[in-house]
Amino acid sequence: MVQPHWLRKTLTAGLILAVAAGVLTPGPAGAAATAAPPPYAADLPDLGTPAVAYDRTAQPAATGVAARGADGSLLYSARSGSSFGPFQSLGGVIVGDPSVVVNAVGTHFFVRGTDDQVYTNTITPSGAVTGYAHVPGLTVTGDVEALVPNLAPAGSLRIFARGTDGAVWTNQLTGGAWSGWSSLGGFATSDITATRTFAFPNDTVRVFVRGADRRVYVSRVAASGVTPFEPLGDLQVTSNIAVAEDGIFGGGFIAARGADNAVWTLNLFTLPYTWKSLGGSATSDLALSYQANVTALYVRGTDNALYVNKTTAPDAAYRGFERIDGTVTGNPAAFGTGPSVPGTGFLLARLGSGALGLNLEPNPSVLPPHKFGGYSPIPGPAVG
Repeated sequence: MVQPHWLRKTLTAGLILAVAAGVLTPGPAGAAATAAPPPYAADLPDLGTPAVAYDRTAQPAATGVAARGADGSLLYSARSGSSFGPFQSLGGVIVGDPSVVVNAVGTHFFVRGTDDQVYTNTITPSGAVTGYAHVPGLTVTGDVEALVPNLAPAGSLRIFARGTDGAVWTNQLTGGAWSGWSSLGGFATSDITATRTFAFPNDTVRVFVRGADRRVYVSRVAASGVTPFEPLGDLQVTSNIAVAEDGIFGGGFIAARGADNAVWTLNLFTLPYTWKSLGGSATSDLALSYQANVTALYVRGTDNALYVNKTTAPDAAYRGFERIDGTVTGNPAAFGTGPSVPGTGFLLARLGSGALGLNLEPNPSVLPPHKFGGYSPIPGPAVG
């Protein structure tokens, strides 16, 4: 299995806030420092994805966005209302995209270092940056996924990563101590998507991956046990799996790009599992957002513009793709004001300038036309 997409560039020393010794260090100068190895899988979109930070105890839940910088560093921008502050560099040289979650202890970032180890960095509620710390015990071959499970003790979180055996591994932080890595099995040929669900028991986390046969597989993780990975229908997919992370509980509906490049959705509340095509010609991973009476699906088209397709509920009929003016060079990320309160739709994607662009839709409706106001670049360093 080839390694995922990444960038390794020389860091400006003044941007390094904290660097784990011998690992998250600046790469060598010159061509070797900027060359990118082959993508994770040739048929997956080789694009950067913004990581939205969610605080499940807050309203609104989305508190900021993290991304990999063009220099390979970890960047973070805090949200303030309908805008984002300038990107702050947390230093280091990371591989792939970061993951970020929020709990009572702070905003936690998880990254893959250049030695294929997992590292974490935290911004405390007071704004202090702790610096990088190693999460030992696993050599990883993909991006790290993090979340705060429902009913987890205050300050707890769980992470997932792909090991050198291709299996999905997990580790849980409770009371400031890691439980240690344990294997969930499976064989992932995509990044890992993990999300909280309503499924019994109610601390369940659904873990989605693409398997060796390019079908989507799911495992259910709870304090009471773990289920083996099972296939979700027969559709072969060519993207990572999308869920609506801005919902209080996601994972009941998923979306992915098929081998035909069309957008496909799956309702996990209905058996047998049947994928439905929305058509289109996708050139990126997908993003889903859910708020009161509006579920929105976003994807980049062949003209490098993002398109949105909306429905009143994830299992209802979609209304058709609408083009959003402007072009992007990365995967989209999206979230709303809240799952039960209609409000503003937030859309994030990397622009041709290298900046991360923010596009707002006030009071989203399923009916066309869309009302996005245009992309505004988030100030600060460029994203990679």
